[in-house]
Amino acid sequence: MKNYEIMFILSTQLTDEEKQAKVKFVEETLAKSEAAEIKTEVWGERKLAYPIKKKENGYYVLTTFQIDGIKLAEVEARLNIEESILKYMIVKND
Repeated sequence: MKNYEIMFILSTQLTDEEKQAKVKFVEETLAKSEAAEIKTEVWGERKLAYPIKKKENGYYVLTTFQIDGIKLAEVEARLNIEESILKYMIVKND
């Protein structure tokens, strides 16, 4: 298993409950794909460097985890269909 981190940006138009539900959705998606040591750090609302889907601000969340690289494709497939996630990036940590 290798160390990864995912930074994702949620729409600021979501309520606090919806934002928490989306963070939990990402954590559960990772857990279903047999990820380990899932740690989430909420950075909160920040201005985007450039508009994404006509939005100027986003709600940033950073999650670190361990997973086999083969299972990562399952995670990305689930995140791609989630409309409230404006953007995400998964990076391998050495």
